[in-house]
Amino acid sequence: MKLKVLWIMGTFLLLIFIYNYIQITKLYVNKPIFNNKKLSDNLRITQISDFHANKLINLKKLLSEINKFNPHIIVLTGDIIDRKTKDIQPILNIINDLMKMNKNIFYVSGNHELSNTYGEQFVLALKEIGVTVLDNNNKTIDIDGQKINICGLNFFVSKGDYKKAVEGIDEKNYTILLSHSPNRPLSYMSGVEDLILAGHTHGGQVRLPFVGAVISPGQGYFPKYDKGTFEIDDTILYIDSGLGNSLFPIRFLNRVQISNITITP
Repeated sequence: MKLKVLWIMGTFLLLIFIYNYIQITKLYVNKPIFNNKKLSDNLRITQISDFHANKLINLKKLLSEINKFNPHIIVLTGDIIDRKTKDIQPILNIINDLMKMNKNIFYVSGNHELSNTYGEQFVLALKEIGVTVLDNNNKTIDIDGQKINICGLNFFVSKGDYKKAVEGIDEKNYTILLSHSPNRPLSYMSGVEDLILAGHTHGGQVRLPFVGAVISPGQGYFPKYDKGTFEIDDTILYIDSGLGNSLFPIRFLNRVQISNITITP
């Protein structure tokens, strides 16, 4: 009887281990579709967030999925490295591979880059590669004749930082705001943003049916802005749950992911 109980418990633990391994390694590609009347043609955006230098990800699949989608813009919404990351070169190699596909790559800092000893070196290396760092700044680009505003916020955003990030933009253009944290800029936003792309929450890592995230950094238990799409007046807030994990490599009902986003006219 005791042996049978031990066998059942062992099998149960093995199944949990296998399930969790799939959740933290087998990347899912989310494909949200939004629409906006400011556009005259489709706009494709790949969002990579909260990578945390995850060594378990199948990089060949990651690059293949992005290449197939053929995005106009690639955005890196923070925590691409972990605060414990010592060797930043493997991540820089991935960014170099992305640059070969598309040079329209934009980055904003997350809390892990800001607390990593090599964080400043990482950001400088991104600039040298050709990535546009948009911490409290903006840039307007032309995509097939369409003007697109891309604004970015540093993780520890203030009201002054927000004003600087959107300063001088033409509100007639489609406007994207990049922010690692989904909730920090909400008290400052003026409504010029058509789309906010964020991360940070990891979707809670552990999610429950009908409940969603159990806990999220910066929002506590049962956070309102945990994962997916939220409509705030005329602005869409989209939160990607990320490619990596912090503290513990545990996920439940919440596979690691990237987002291939399409904005239609």
